[in-house]
Amino acid sequence: MLERFSRLEKCQIVSAVLALVADLFLIVGTLTPAWQVAEDTDVNRYVQSGLWLYCPGSAQCWYIFSDNLINYYEKVDVCRFLLIGDCRKKLLRTPYFFGWHQAVLILNVVAIFFITLAAATAAWSYFQTEKRRIAAIAVDALLFAAGLSLSVSLMVFVINAEMLESKYLIGVKNTFEKYYGYSFYLACIALVLIVFSALGAVLITTFTFFVRESAPQSQAYNATPYRPEQVRWVSSALYIKGFQFITSTDFSHGEYVRPALSPTGEFQQTTRHFYSY
Repeated sequence: MLERFSRLEKCQIVSAVLALVADLFLIVGTLTPAWQVAEDTDVNRYVQSGLWLYCPGSAQCWYIFSDNLINYYEKVDVCRFLLIGDCRKKLLRTPYFFGWHQAVLILNVVAIFFITLAAATAAWSYFQTEKRRIAAIAVDALLFAAGLSLSVSLMVFVINAEMLESKYLIGVKNTFEKYYGYSFYLACIALVLIVFSALGAVLITTFTFFVRESAPQSQAYNATPYRPEQVRWVSSALYIKGFQFITSTDFSHGEYVRPALSPTGEFQQTTRHFYSY
């Protein structure tokens, strides 16, 4: 099936598909809350902490835009490290969001925008062949920007997730360590797919600017081998299948004698006559 596409078109299709799959994975990872997960055995609940959602077990999920608690822990340093008195009670019943959650969320949204635009540009260049050079440069730049945004996003998340105030879940009696959930790994897979899509974009640029593409195999001319039964001898003219006429040989002075065919359809060996020397 892919034989009817040229190498450039194959690279365009593969790069666009990889970008779309990466976009889907990153969207799902950003929307779901399982970036950090922990098992609170004190109350038998599975806690999921995302970039904008906090789901404490079977209870209703809280989202980051519910109130102004995003900077609550950063303003109250005593609550963040000592967790005493009313601060501990406040911590147990409020979402666990910090300023870097919002930064990671914004970077993910920016990466999603760049990936979507890159996939659309790659698809557009497939149909608009006269704009392929501009589209190739645009796809390279967009995928590079998307990969850079997502890389910075994941680095910010990992660095801050290992901090003391983010790594542990404070339970009623005990403290539980948080682990990376499936949402984080979906974003990591999206980054890998973006890298492969960017490699495909580099090949697109190479084929567009430096390689002269030949016609696809299905469009290539398939020459029919010579068969004697396809040749007819009519008077002094030779035609193949009634389309191509070959006139009789001209023996004028100084000209080369062309190969001739006998009535049986076989080639006869010809030489120069003495007038051509």
